[in-house]
Amino acid sequence: MKKKVFQLIFIIIFVFSSGELDSFAKKKSKYHRSKLTSDKTEVTADRRRLKLTTGEDKIVDLDFDVEGGANAVAVGNPKVAVTTTVSISGKRRQIVFKPLSAGTTTVAVRDSAGKVRVIFDVEVTGSNLLKIAGEIRSLLKDVEGLQIRIVGSKIVIDGEILVPGDYGRIVNVIGGKTSPYADQVINLTKLSPLALQILSKRIESDIKKFAENITTRVVNGTVWLEGNVSSKGVADRAFRVAKLYLPELRPGDPLEKDPTVQRLSEPRRLIQSFLVIDPPAPKKTDKLVRVTVHFVELSKDYNKVFGFKWQPGFTTDPQIQIGGQVDGTTGAQGIGTFTATLSSLFPKLQSAQNSGFARILKSGTVIVKSNTEAKLNDSTVIPYAVAGPNQTVATNEVPVGLAMSITPTVLGSTEDVRMHVNLKQSNLTGRTTSGAPITANHEVNTLLYLKSRESAAVAGVESTDVMTGFNKDDPNSGSFSGDTSPLFTLLRSKSYTKKKSRFVIFVTPEIVSNASDGTKDLKKNFRVKID
Repeated sequence: MKKKVFQLIFIIIFVFSSGELDSFAKKKSKYHRSKLTSDKTEVTADRRRLKLTTGEDKIVDLDFDVEGGANAVAVGNPKVAVTTTVSISGKRRQIVFKPLSAGTTTVAVRDSAGKVRVIFDVEVTGSNLLKIAGEIRSLLKDVEGLQIRIVGSKIVIDGEILVPGDYGRIVNVIGGKTSPYADQVINLTKLSPLALQILSKRIESDIKKFAENITTRVVNGTVWLEGNVSSKGVADRAFRVAKLYLPELRPGDPLEKDPTVQRLSEPRRLIQSFLVIDPPAPKKTDKLVRVTVHFVELSKDYNKVFGFKWQPGFTTDPQIQIGGQVDGTTGAQGIGTFTATLSSLFPKLQSAQNSGFARILKSGTVIVKSNTEAKLNDSTVIPYAVAGPNQTVATNEVPVGLAMSITPTVLGSTEDVRMHVNLKQSNLTGRTTSGAPITANHEVNTLLYLKSRESAAVAGVESTDVMTGFNKDDPNSGSFSGDTSPLFTLLRSKSYTKKKSRFVIFVTPEIVSNASDGTKDLKKNFRVKID
């Protein structure tokens, strides 16, 4: 008896619960209805959105059987798309969509009981997407790691690019404003993080050649330039160097602009510049300047002499001869005879030609603080004897060599250098008959402006001496004896002398950070190996 009572109570509770659930479901559904109509079938049916492209069929598998006549699959707009059901193992559980033209339509599919189980919202795009996708694949076929597919009404390009040049090719094909594919393509490609890290280090290495305070790092697929620079020109140069490594555009939103940072980059770039322009203070420790002076002197001389001299003479010496005659007889005769000896019968000739040249090169280098005078003296003392009073001999000296006094001044933060130059150069050219040295002296005193590491010829002297003499050089400068007189003198001579000399002074200033770095080339010339 108790068992029957419990069964009755369970049935009552189940019926009550079923009625409540049905009432709750009716309240939860939001389909429209009136006294004689409702949208319950459409609301309770499964819905799916399809984006198709003309020329590409779409196959959809169903989890129920499609039975019935032509009304089993209802197409809202047959001009946009048509469908075909396919039987698998005797059951029609597959439907094929064939898009015909651009537009939208709905496709309702009923099961074997006639109930609408699924409604497809179909959107068909034009057939030109296939053509555009083929053209893009042809243009980008050499780019590795690239995926090109059609998604809805857009062509999506995705992948991770290793080479920046390949990424630049993609940008040029689809990213430009004049590109015919710009409106149909979505670019989701990006550069490989490993490639960006390598390029970042190479960019930093090149920039440090002229700006040591600039560093680079990769943040969110973008290379950042950071650091302090002395001028906007240095910042512009660093940004131009970085752009040579990476393409112009990058997909994504631009970074927010920081008003405290000097920004040189434009939106949508792979390179972002956060360089801060920090000009040097007006009063700063004076820089060091290395000044190199080159003295170059070139001299040539040529001398040619030709002479002809004829000066015959005779000597008178009357004699009395006692002795044998011509016929062999002897006897004494008091007959006076006159005898003469002819000398210098043959003419004297002289011909001489000589030439030579000399080149003197001296270089002087000095490092000095800006706006401070530097002096350099390199000379050799040449002694010589001179006659003193009371027949004594004294010694005098002549210094020969290089002496310079230079005051360089660096003008502000630029590389211009103002120099006050005083240079003296002397060298030995010969000696007098008494042994005194003959020297050639050069002196320059000037004020000039030069850029660092630029050379200028501050002074130059060129001289030419030409001398021609006629009948001045005697081939035989001797004389006859006291009892000899010349009959006549015939002298013809010509001498030609040409001397030419050039003297140039070059000055080269160079701004250096410290004295040790400024003399590396000089240290190499005097490197000594110690075992």
